[in-house]
Amino acid sequence: MKRSSLRQQGRSAGDLIEEAVHLLRTVPPGVLAAYYLGSLPFVLGLLFFWADLSRNPLARQHIVEAALGVSVLFLWMKFWQALFARRLRAHLAGETPPPLDFSRGLRILITQAIVQPAGLFLLPLAAIPVLPLAWMYACLQNATALADNDVRQLLGKSLRQSLRWPGQNHLMLLYMTLFALVVFLNCSIGSLALPWLVKTLFGIETVFSRSGTAMLNTTFFTAMAGLTYLCVDPILKTLYVLRCFYGDSVQSGADLRAE
Repeated sequence: MKRSSLRQQGRSAGDLIEEAVHLLRTVPPGVLAAYYLGSLPFVLGLLFFWADLSRNPLARQHIVEAALGVSVLFLWMKFWQALFARRLRAHLAGETPPPLDFSRGLRILITQAIVQPAGLFLLPLAAIPVLPLAWMYACLQNATALADNDVRQLLGKSLRQSLRWPGQNHLMLLYMTLFALVVFLNCSIGSLALPWLVKTLFGIETVFSRSGTAMLNTTFFTAMAGLTYLCVDPILKTLYVLRCFYGDSVQSGADLRAE
């Protein structure tokens, strides 16, 4: 009776976060490598694009080509994040993921290319009235977790899963936002302290150790935001894989079979 109630009402946000961290620690290294194979090039490309625009007076001459390159890296990232979520879901179910042939990979790439860029516009719009933001964010994350579907099925399943257990979703996002803020502050403080550590330990003087404000520019904060994303986003992706898995299990009993 208790198990049935838990499946219907959903786990608490704290339990789900704990389970997501444990799942990331137990998956084979290749699963997490798939995530960073896609995300790291995009973060580095975006950082280069931002630094070039903010410091290079000739950047406007090649801004179209640079923006196109960042767009391609964005789709590359979303493709590999979908593969990461796909392998996580198979590991969670105790199954082997279906073989990734050319047609299946192309379908995943096309569905992500259709759905995910819309989030760049829909999330800011959803943030204006604030209330729909958590559901919109969950829907986009679900589209990554459920990438093995065509576009119509993907949108339908993502929307249904985003409406399930709203309290869990909102509280989970609150916890993860606070965690991301702590990670951002830790990365920033550590990076600001690094020039002084180098000077103290190795006697190497740099422009950053001479002036503490030399590092405080938009490129620095963009780099810290990118580093925070690389640290926090795998946990977020895992959380929504778990939400989709348990959401499907209400009907299919997949969690019972996995146990």
